[in-house]
Amino acid sequence: MATSLVVPLAYISVMVTALAIFSRVYRRRRAAEKTSFEPWFPKHPSRETYITLISASSSSSNDTPAVPDSLLKSALLVRAITDVKRIWRLRDDKIALTQLSQKGLIGDDTMLRFAAAEKELEAEIVDVVSEANSFRQGWGQMIFATATEMAQAEKTRETVMSIPKIKAQEDKRIALRNKYLPGSVPPPLIQQVPVPPQAAAAGAAASGSGSNTPSPSTTSTSGKVATPQKVPSASGSGSGSPALASTSTVEDGSGESSKNGSPNPNASASGSGSGTNTPSKSTPGKKKKGKK
Repeated sequence: MATSLVVPLAYISVMVTALAIFSRVYRRRRAAEKTSFEPWFPKHPSRETYITLISASSSSSNDTPAVPDSLLKSALLVRAITDVKRIWRLRDDKIALTQLSQKGLIGDDTMLRFAAAEKELEAEIVDVVSEANSFRQGWGQMIFATATEMAQAEKTRETVMSIPKIKAQEDKRIALRNKYLPGSVPPPLIQQVPVPPQAAAAGAAASGSGSNTPSPSTTSTSGKVATPQKVPSASGSGSGSPALASTSTVEDGSGESSKNGSPNPNASASGSGSGTNTPSKSTPGKKKKGKK
């Protein structure tokens, strides 16, 4: 009877001990995996450089010269620029990670890594602001604005410098595509058409002649061509340039100047008189009658 009870009790105790050991080991491994995952960003070299300069300036003695404040400020500004770039990357990655997490395409460990990176970056920003205020009070509110402008300028410079490389890659891709699929790539929309030498000489002659040669304009459909005519001014005190009668029309091969076939000499005189400020001939006659 006693032997029959010892065996089951020993079996139960062994099983409980094994399960307890397994549970403890498993929990430790899970905790180690949660805390020892790969960081979202690589190392922070600008932060390490700033910390090295700060430690060198604090431990400087009479033999070694102290680190100037301008160098420390420059290192802190470079550190802030790196933080701004990381903020941009986290902002872009958060949208994609949220969509992938809703669809179930990524695990919880990736979201935990991202959350840890956000917390680390928040602590980094607070540290940079406090270090900036230690140099000058109020600089902490302005250092990230300056760092953002410098990061934008650096990004623009990198984009401009990479244009020749991108152009060479596109030319190579288009040449390879035309090799296997001729005519698949359309020609450019804007093409420079060479100007013939005769047209260039005619344009130069037209521009050199100036505005002294009036250009005739065809305005009627019954064979009448409106041509400018020189009309003498009413008085000698007018302008030196002859006035042009724009209302007269001349038929092809005839000498008529009016629309109904009868010449109207007063039309041109009145048109030229209205265009130039010349006194009329009736004004002196009225003055003479008044004198009489």
